[in-house]
Amino acid sequence: MTLVSEIERTELVNQLVATIGEGSAETLMKCVLPEGRDQLATKHDFKVFATKDDFKVFATKEDLKAFATKDDLKAFATKEDLKAFATKEELKAFATKEDLKAFATKEELKAFATKEDLKAFATKEELKAFATKEDLKALGAELRTEMAKQARVYFVTLTGFMFTVWAMMAAQFFV
Repeated sequence: MTLVSEIERTELVNQLVATIGEGSAETLMKCVLPEGRDQLATKHDFKVFATKDDFKVFATKEDLKAFATKDDLKAFATKEDLKAFATKEELKAFATKEDLKAFATKEELKAFATKEDLKAFATKEELKAFATKEDLKALGAELRTEMAKQARVYFVTLTGFMFTVWAMMAAQFFV
């Protein structure tokens, strides 16, 4: 379809005013697109946009609830927390069993921690099971990347929806 020039459009308006009156001619010209029907989107144009089925492969809010939150991670010990415990080198400065036998009685030793008391603290092997800060940073970066991808897909879908609604609204003038 060829585009209509402004001169042709003006001549058409003048003829319409002469034939059907100024108010009716103005109303009719508001319904006619200046660039013609070629500017409207077709079904083929909308096939490139995502559908509801395309979004089913992405994680939902429910899926993300399975991952630990900041509050969940606050319950674990940090490196700073572990600095409060004595190291092997620091423990060498304390008295040994032999040293204690020379100075303390059984009753006096009850004031010190027993093996049972020490079992309440995590061992090195138990601490290795927890995620490190680097693991958590990598997970956070991965989550941010996936969320950005989902945001782009949602944006494209919403744009497609807007064009669909606009096309449907414009189509009623051409029926």
